[in-house]
Amino acid sequence: MNYNDINNNALEIYDASIKEFGANTFDAVHWGNKQKALYRYKLIHYHMNNDSASTVLDVGCGNGEFLNFLNFSGFKGSYTGYDINEGFINSSKQTYSNLKDSFHVNDILDDKINNTYDYVIVSGLFNTNYGQDTQWVHTFIKRLYELANKKVIFNAISTYTNFKDDRMYYINPFEISEFIIKNLSDEIILEHGQVPYNFQITIVKDTKWESI
Repeated sequence: MNYNDINNNALEIYDASIKEFGANTFDAVHWGNKQKALYRYKLIHYHMNNDSASTVLDVGCGNGEFLNFLNFSGFKGSYTGYDINEGFINSSKQTYSNLKDSFHVNDILDDKINNTYDYVIVSGLFNTNYGQDTQWVHTFIKRLYELANKKVIFNAISTYTNFKDDRMYYINPFEISEFIIKNLSDEIILEHGQVPYNFQITIVKDTKWESI
């Protein structure tokens, strides 16, 4: 399946969710369990710095719930949210009207982006099956890495599970770790199973090391 087909499938899937549940709900972004969604945000935030100089890019930001989490967690930096779905972006602009300029309809694989960010995060984007394949995932992660100054943090559903759903997309945590180590950074943090059947990878971009 080609890149345009993947995008079109994603738009169709989430447009249907927005129509059914409303854009500003956890169900619309396929986070039926709010507690698990918030715990995933906590796991991501653990690897970030809260200071005012920090910048974060939330790729596939949906309805902006990660910004809401950051606000409650004392984050003082700058937030930017990208999503290809205009319905989600419009909803986010309404919910966070004082920060509406922080949300953009943007496709990181297609649109020209001149800025870089300290932390580039993805939560849940890889979980739904849009017809993507390993090559697409590799290309996407490479682009995330290009946009990051300090860290890329993403989560996904593990292939180490006792059941599978055709609507979901599963990634082997060891295979994707090997790809990252060979091609991007040899300093990564793999956290597996803190949410059942899920994993998170933090890619550290500044890997300078000096002995004392």
